[in-house]
Amino acid sequence: MGTWGTGPFDNDLAADYALLLDRSDTHEVLLRHALSEPGSSTRIENWEVTVAAAAVIASSCPGGEPLHPVYGPQKPLPPLPHDLRDLAAAALVTILTRPPQTYGWVSEQLVTRWLSGLAQLHGVLAATPARPTQPLPSPSPACRPTPAAPDSGPRRR
Repeated sequence: MGTWGTGPFDNDLAADYALLLDRSDTHEVLLRHALSEPGSSTRIENWEVTVAAAAVIASSCPGGEPLHPVYGPQKPLPPLPHDLRDLAAAALVTILTRPPQTYGWVSEQLVTRWLSGLAQLHGVLAATPARPTQPLPSPSPACRPTPAAPDSGPRRR
């Protein structure tokens, strides 16, 4: 079928990638591979898979959209390393800086919608986490630090 929309999972390659994520136990490896091209930081061949991987990572960020209920991954992913967020944002910059006609869109309206979606996705990934405005109090010597709760991974609605 090819491509049926401008969303991150609205094409065969991205939908197949989501299925691969569901069937795999090596999520981090698959995401890193999709976000980087070996030997070249300026060339991404499978942009559809790169966008899908970025959407997976963004779905667990504040302001991130839930994954597509049919074509996106169906199984929740384990907590992912935080550096994947920066890698995904950088990969989207590589895609956004290429001429849109290199991606095969057939109308200006689709190009505009697609670029808008990528810019929104990049905004979620590039946003810096909120920091407290006042310094946190130091713990008393009698208090032991408790381990932080693990990141819950992608959220689904």
